[in-house]
Amino acid sequence: MSVSGNMISEIKARDKRGFTLIELLIVIAIIGILTAIALPAFLGQREKSKVRATESSAKGAVADLQAYLDAYIGGDPIVTNNDLYGAPGAKGCYEFANASTTGKTCLAIFNQSASVYQYPAYPGGMTDVISLFVGTHTLNGDKSAYNGLPLFVTASPADGQVLLSPSGSNSVYILAYASNLTAPVFSQLVISR
Repeated sequence: MSVSGNMISEIKARDKRGFTLIELLIVIAIIGILTAIALPAFLGQREKSKVRATESSAKGAVADLQAYLDAYIGGDPIVTNNDLYGAPGAKGCYEFANASTTGKTCLAIFNQSASVYQYPAYPGGMTDVISLFVGTHTLNGDKSAYNGLPLFVTASPADGQVLLSPSGSNSVYILAYASNLTAPVFSQLVISR
């Protein structure tokens, strides 16, 4: 056999043996180091995305809440894409106490029968408007990015929830909380026009 024949037989013999224990330990150590560097960065980005999702949801709710407040102050019926008191997925229309005398009924404005006369039955004013808003968004499946709880609440928020609370007779505070419940990531007073 020639010199090159010996080298070929040595390479073939080595291929059959596989990797040595030292080589495997070095590869495992390198993977461990890379994981230790990358994991904290990944987890930090994940936390930031949850904060941004909560803040974005609260900002997006401002226009919708403004519409609810304007309808409430103007005495117009409020139409939702979920009937809180009827069939799941059915549209709901809610009237105010004086709807029949002002002509601002669900039937007159939206050609739809009222789901319930929300405000004569529950004369809570802004509390009712907020409850209607929260109930509709809960039925829509709006959930916290942190824990899967309903996104909007009226009391005792958890991580990633948005607290709605009345402020007077024509405005609502929106406070969005991330993982720190003492400092909101978003705060705005929504006033009816």
